[in-house]
Amino acid sequence: MRSGFTLIELLIALVIVSLVIPIIYEISESVIFSTTTLTATNDIKLINQRLIEDIKTDIVQSALIFDNNSSYKDKISLNTPPNFTTLSGNKLPIIDETGNFPPNPDNVGNVLFIAKYLSPIELAVNGTEYRIDIYRFIYYFLAKDTTYKIKERNPIVLLKAQSRESYIDYLTINNVSDNNKKRALVVALYNSGIRYSVDLKNVKFYELRSNGNLSLLNNYQIQMDAMPALRDFGICQLPTGSVYYAIGYNTEHLNIPKFANANNNGDGFPNGFEVAVIGPKSSRDVLIRTVVISHISGRALGNEKLTIISVPQF
Repeated sequence: MRSGFTLIELLIALVIVSLVIPIIYEISESVIFSTTTLTATNDIKLINQRLIEDIKTDIVQSALIFDNNSSYKDKISLNTPPNFTTLSGNKLPIIDETGNFPPNPDNVGNVLFIAKYLSPIELAVNGTEYRIDIYRFIYYFLAKDTTYKIKERNPIVLLKAQSRESYIDYLTINNVSDNNKKRALVVALYNSGIRYSVDLKNVKFYELRSNGNLSLLNNYQIQMDAMPALRDFGICQLPTGSVYYAIGYNTEHLNIPKFANANNNGDGFPNGFEVAVIGPKSSRDVLIRTVVISHISGRALGNEKLTIISVPQF
């Protein structure tokens, strides 16, 4: 009885193995890509839902929604993280008080800027009870992640900035007719950590002094610190591969934009974030559309969310 293999048998075995290995590799790669795609598809749905809910919460608590004609936009000092730069095409919406949905494309923006109500300040000063509104400025905008590239282009994410300071309502303080009571109130607010006041209607800022005075601040700039609107934006290392979660580009095949007139010059507009505001102050309707995308091996998956939020304004 002979043992071992002949040369012909070994050659046949090598040929079979060389044919089988690529097939197994392709099947494995296909399974890994399918698993990653399924995970990314579920992720962008969840990311987008959470994003819309966060934005909705801020809008419902807004005292004022600012538009492209507002002088407040010139008072923003925006501090972004070092690896992000704002897009050149960003624009606030234009509020149409008599419009309807779908909005006029020229009125659609890709920035949301609001003054948000915080829990009011309640305090007793020399036997008098006060309940005073307090605000914080919130700013949603698009930026490029300069640390990463997809198809030779920096991906775009949605950032949320909020003012470093909270601002007490100036009119409530100013309506205190007794000057001694007013000064005592300002001192009490100062001692509680409040340093600034705002007259929202007249776009004026004041500094609270420890001696009870209110000083008008000329050329005041609102210091706004930004971070990703959701920590899920950016690169995510999954067991099955890398996925980058971002906001949609105008050049992708994901029907971007839907309401605005696209402008693909420079950084483009509006990308995957559209904002429109219609109606009078008594019943503002705010349309928010987000398109969250995931990039996997050169392929883009997208998820769209659209909501209209009704909210009265200051």
